[in-house]
Amino acid sequence: MLTKEEIASVFKCDIVGRDIIYLESAASTNDSAFEIGRNRPDPEGIVVVAEMQTKGRGRLGRSWISPAGVNLYFTVLLTPSFTPEQASILTLAVPVAIASAIRTLNGLPAQIKWPNDIIVNGKKAGGVLIEMKAGKTTSQRLLAIGIGINVNMSPDALPSEIRPLSTSLKMEKGESVSRSELLGGILSGLEHAYKNLLNGNKRDLINEWLRLNCTIGRRVSVRNQDRTISGIADGVNERGELAVRLSSGETEIVRAGDVTILKD
Repeated sequence: MLTKEEIASVFKCDIVGRDIIYLESAASTNDSAFEIGRNRPDPEGIVVVAEMQTKGRGRLGRSWISPAGVNLYFTVLLTPSFTPEQASILTLAVPVAIASAIRTLNGLPAQIKWPNDIIVNGKKAGGVLIEMKAGKTTSQRLLAIGIGINVNMSPDALPSEIRPLSTSLKMEKGESVSRSELLGGILSGLEHAYKNLLNGNKRDLINEWLRLNCTIGRRVSVRNQDRTISGIADGVNERGELAVRLSSGETEIVRAGDVTILKD
């Protein structure tokens, strides 16, 4: 079991994680973080970690399987001064911090599928859900970065319908992984990325995402609520949007959607 003391001992910082709140259970760490943030005069950098989630959710309204004692479920709460449009670059910066920490600490070839799925050996091991709501004052925006990573989950804990597409770090490494050490590594990477963004340095973050991604240059299908398009993933812009080159030769910019990498 993770403990508040163990979590606090693995990471020291200036912004991210300066207050770490440990919950034995939460419906959703994003929801808990928003509730806590609205009642704090300065919620910047609060991290909410839960041992389990009863109503965990991922992107596009999907549920996120959140059993106790084996994985990481946490939310980083920020109050950025930049606009929501500028904050969209975090969809690239956050998975860079996660993939980099997994590679450095666990030696696994973690990659990023646009926009922010964490892929290990072709299967999904983690995801990110970023949400924004009003804060305590009308001028304050609370940005919740929800992160879920399958760390020490066993195959039989995964629902049968997603088992062929999902994995955990333990399943890929063949041994248990320290959740507290991984959490510290990710928070350190997020601190670095956030400071870069506050200083207006987007280019380095985009270059790191490009280095770690498994999407660009591949033939993809992108589905959103309205339609599905397919083509070649050509690149990302400074807002984190995906450029898809269609068979017609035209390029379409995708702000959000579910990407499937097609076989060549």
